Amino acid sequence: MSRRRKALGQHFLSNTAAARRIVDLFAPAPGTSVIEIGPGHGALTGPLLESGARVTAVEVDERLAGELEARFGRHPTFSLIRADILTLDLAALTGAVPSRVIANLPYSITGAVLVQLFAAAPVLTDMTLMLQREVVNRVAAAPGGRVYGSLSVLSQYFTTPRVVMRLGPGSFIPPPAVSSAVVVMPFRAPRELEPQVERLYPGFIRMIFAHRRRTLLNNLKAGRSPAPERALARAGIDPGRRPETLAREECLRLFLATRD
Repeated sequence: MSRRRKALGQHFLSNTAAARRIVDLFAPAPGTSVIEIGPGHGALTGPLLESGARVTAVEVDERLAGELEARFGRHPTFSLIRADILTLDLAALTGAVPSRVIANLPYSITGAVLVQLFAAAPVLTDMTLMLQREVVNRVAAAPGGRVYGSLSVLSQYFTTPRVVMRLGPGSFIPPPAVSSAVVVMPFRAPRELEPQVERLYPGFIRMIFAHRRRTLLNNLKAGRSPAPERALARAGIDPGRRPETLAREECLRLFLATRD
């Protein structure tokens, strides 16, 4: 078994019962195209293949990739991509075939991977992600709370997050310092924005949340948004409000108002 590489923030799922339960909740139909990000030692990969899914595993750690190849390489529905998920074009990887994602993501890259997955929304149908509980709380947060931010808004625009399982540190080797949770994130379809406009939405949301203690008006000005006072008036939003008070629908209204 490969040793953990600290630089990658790896904590491998070792709880066999939990792995089975996660795959049961994921419930892939035979022949389903599944992208597994960070398969590690294959705790989820084996049950996924047993279900009949077509699994494309993306693993950046060469030692783990070799272990996965030795274990599953002869399986007819398994393929391995030895690469950093952040460098991949997921649409090209899937060949535009509707695909599902399952992953155990390290905290250090969770935000970047989620943004990439949102960008691949046209070819993805849903995601089941094992994340640090702190991140899951942000993904599912309601407006007005301390943890509500850009990740919350984007997660809830692209998907409908639902927390389905919690895991303690003892379910992983080595045990992390924090608890984890599994969140199911089916993509919304249809969504309010046209694809060519939707591509601009994540950047806008990150801009208005860039300085949480500033008002929306000041964040829009800092981000050089055109005519911010007029946009806020058109959206029917008080310019003195702070970004964490905006509901999903208000964020959309403000974004569209800046484009008028």
